Amino acid sequence: MNRVALLVLQILATAMPLALLPFLGLAVERMSASSPAWTVVALAAPAVTTLALTPVWTRLTPRVSLAALLIWTGVVTGLSCGLVAVATHPAVLVLARLLQGAAGGGVVLALAFRATGRSAGAGFTRMQQASAAGCLAGPLVGGVAFQADAFGALMLAGGAATVLAALLAAPGLRALPQEAPVAVAAGGMGGTPLLVAGLCGSAGAFAFVAFFPAWATAHDPALYTPGLIGGLHSLSWIAALLVLPAWGRGLDAVAPVTALGLALVGTGLAFAAIPLGAGLAGIVALRLAQGALYAGQAPALFAAMDAAAPGRVAGIARARASLTVGQLVGPLAGGLVLAPFGPGGALWAAAGLSLVGAAALLAAQPLPISFPWSRAR
Repeated sequence: MNRVALLVLQILATAMPLALLPFLGLAVERMSASSPAWTVVALAAPAVTTLALTPVWTRLTPRVSLAALLIWTGVVTGLSCGLVAVATHPAVLVLARLLQGAAGGGVVLALAFRATGRSAGAGFTRMQQASAAGCLAGPLVGGVAFQADAFGALMLAGGAATVLAALLAAPGLRALPQEAPVAVAAGGMGGTPLLVAGLCGSAGAFAFVAFFPAWATAHDPALYTPGLIGGLHSLSWIAALLVLPAWGRGLDAVAPVTALGLALVGTGLAFAAIPLGAGLAGIVALRLAQGALYAGQAPALFAAMDAAAPGRVAGIARARASLTVGQLVGPLAGGLVLAPFGPGGALWAAAGLSLVGAAALLAAQPLPISFPWSRAR
């Protein structure tokens, strides 16, 4: 029961913000004449609190039980949903989004899945499966609710369900031992190449998601309707859901750093192949491959940082921060090449970011990777 509640909590914590995200600009437009400025602030708000609070989780976990932190995550996430439901001014939406980051779900839930999994790979893979389900369901449910003018009711119900799931999941964590305080290794953290790889992988994925619609509509506007583009995006998450159990077994069988490198290379090559004119069947195959390959990046990163960082909490918190920074860097990098090189250039920038992440791992002397083609290292 506790593990089921934890899965539901992860799904809700992912799905509820994503139910709002595609319609955030429309929601702000209904509330204010200065909608572009407010939309930008609201989009960035969760990243601000996520990054600002990254060091806090390392200091809190020796003093506060994981169960209490999980309840905090559920309650604050639920409060964020409630504020979205009642918001009549963009400032309230910004506050709700700030609370979303302050809930610490990315760190606390990762710790909970790590603590309840039979291994790091298994725990983080279960977390990613629940996240993928939330990523798939959130925009779909949000779109239906927004169209039916029932978005406030959806957010209130989702917020209440999130709090309930946290209360049900927390008792299963009370018997788990707390991690002892750890000292940061002198000279910095040995997992720095992993953080660079995680940032680049996240940046590549978010750049691709941001600019694939522009490429598709420029390539064939009659074929690539908004419905088809959304369907292709959903296909990627379906592939992730189906393939993640295999990633879990793979992370238990091989080094997580190796798995992360392979996922980055495969995802980057799949991104790069999109603008080459593969036709609709080829695009479908590539989107399925992207979903399957990208699905392994986050669990591999968390599992690798779990072993490489000076402490589990520090490693997971920094891994989450690197993914958050990547979400900001990716669309910015794609936007910089959009004007001179067009949408295809933006997709190649996304591919390049993923491949740079893999190169950072290969070049890292403290964390060598035994790829099949680099066994001499």
